[in-house]
Amino acid sequence: MRNLFYLLTFSALVASFCACNSSKTDEQWRDANISAYDAITKNPNYKQIPTPAGGPAGVYYKMLQSGVGAEYPLQTSSVKVLYKGTFYDGSVFDNGSSLNGIPVEFSVASTVRGFSFALQNMVVGDHWEIWVPYYLGYGSVGQYDSYGQQLIKGYTTLVFDVELVSITRYP
Repeated sequence: MRNLFYLLTFSALVASFCACNSSKTDEQWRDANISAYDAITKNPNYKQIPTPAGGPAGVYYKMLQSGVGAEYPLQTSSVKVLYKGTFYDGSVFDNGSSLNGIPVEFSVASTVRGFSFALQNMVVGDHWEIWVPYYLGYGSVGQYDSYGQQLIKGYTTLVFDVELVSITRYP
């Protein structure tokens, strides 16, 4: 019984120590993401997407290839895209279609706000690198799966390599 008490006490101390370190790690993660995003905002190769009245501000992009389309998707549109999602440091959080080269189809409204906004400013054939600040991505909380496991930390800057292949539904 005494050994069980010591084991539980030791486990609580370890958990407490880990919790303190993880908050420090979370702070370092937040600071690194904010610094990386701030650097992009000052980089002349990246442009901020013009913000309509009431629209989200802060999405930056770099044109990798210019498209030839004339229509822009709406939030209610469905699109086919080739994409990959990474963190600011280049580590991949979503391979999207980068592994098989087959475009993925989804509703523009089904994505995070910053990604949706960027898509609505692209024409077919555009290939962009898009930087979405945390407040237009998963916010300060992050993203969790249905089991409560954190998939993306709070304050994460999202970077997408996106090519708009087609607009499949244009209401």
